[in-house]
Amino acid sequence: MMRIVLALVLVTMVMGEGCCPYDAWEGTFGLVTGTVQDGNSHLTQSALNLHVNSAKKIIVSEGGMQVDGYGFQLKAIQDYDKGTEYDIIDNKCTTKSLGPWKSRCIPDDAQVVQNTYVGAGSEKVAVKTYLYMEDGLQVYSTVTARDCVPIMSVQSGVTSKGVSTVTVSEFSGITQGVKDPSVFNIPAICHENAFQRYLSSIRWRRSVVN
Repeated sequence: MMRIVLALVLVTMVMGEGCCPYDAWEGTFGLVTGTVQDGNSHLTQSALNLHVNSAKKIIVSEGGMQVDGYGFQLKAIQDYDKGTEYDIIDNKCTTKSLGPWKSRCIPDDAQVVQNTYVGAGSEKVAVKTYLYMEDGLQVYSTVTARDCVPIMSVQSGVTSKGVSTVTVSEFSGITQGVKDPSVFNIPAICHENAFQRYLSSIRWRRSVVN
C-alpha cells in the first residue's frame, strides 16, 4: 500500500521539458487521491513538507499521511543518483529500487488551456494551466507564469493496471533553495537495516552450502 501511495506522490510531481521550476526548492504539498479497482475503493490524504534538488536528483517528502483512515508519519527519500528510495515509518526503514530520473519541467507538447491569475490588486500573480498526458493519465497542472512554480495539479484516468484514479494536489509556501541540506541525508537506521540484510544473506548462503 505504501509503495502505491508514494508512487502517486511522485507521479504528481513529474513533468517533462518546457517551462521548468527552480532546480532546488521546498514547500508544502497536500494531496488527496481516490482509487477504484475491481469494486474496491481507497482514499489517501497527505500533508507533506517537500524538498527537491534536481542537480543531485533527490526528493524528500516528510509529514503525515492517512490511507483509508489509518494515519501515520512518513519520511520518504527518493535518491535517483543511487537508484534507491528509503521509506521511514514508525522508526523502520524499507527500501526499493527507483527508475531513471525525469525532468521536473512541463512537457513541450503540453497545451495551455488557461491564462489567468490568483490573488487581487497589487498581489495578483499570473498563472498558466497546462493540459498533458503522463503515463496514460490526463494532467491539468497550474503553475506561475513567470517561474513555473507549481500551484495545483489534477490527475485522472485509468492506469495500465486497470486502476481508476483521481489525484488532486496543492502546493504552498514554496521557496527557492533548500535551507537545511541535511534533510537529504540517509538516516542511520536505513544503513543499519541494509547491513542486517547483508548479514542475513550471508547466513542464508552458508546454510545452503552446509
